[in-house]
Amino acid sequence: MMFNVRIKQFIAAVTAEIVPADQTFIDKWLSGPEQKLFWAMSLSDQCHCLQVAYTAIKLAKQADFAVNQNLLIRCALLHDVGKIFGDMSTIDKILTVLAYKIFPDFAKKWGRYGKGSSLDNLRHAFYIYLYHAERSRDQLLSLGLIELAEIVAEHHKAPTENDPPELLLLRKADDLN
Repeated sequence: MMFNVRIKQFIAAVTAEIVPADQTFIDKWLSGPEQKLFWAMSLSDQCHCLQVAYTAIKLAKQADFAVNQNLLIRCALLHDVGKIFGDMSTIDKILTVLAYKIFPDFAKKWGRYGKGSSLDNLRHAFYIYLYHAERSRDQLLSLGLIELAEIVAEHHKAPTENDPPELLLLRKADDLN
């Protein structure tokens, strides 16, 4: 299952495209400052976030609990804004995903903030992969989006009893994309 999702993600990354309907969707749900964060991501990350949002909407319609759809969609669109365009290439993403899956302890220790040489860039990509949720949180907090920031910061952490419904659906939608 995980392998199929990764293949789907790779294909989506290399064929990424924002169509007019996506632009309309973004304009509807994100304010100007929020859009600035969204557009600062790579095209593949923007498309990933859109797919997570579209999936989250479907999941919310099927849920047997109340969901704040506005909050859920905005969280989905902004959950990866900590991955800024230029932080990691598609190859870097592939290598980091594989390393974190096969050698997670090594990958966590090896990542380091800062770009420079090819090796530094790869280590930076490992750092971004590990800390993008916290970076996303910090960017959202800089806009005063406390509730969004709290949910986005937790989207890769293990579930807890007190997780809000929007976080539960965000995790599931992200896992499916």
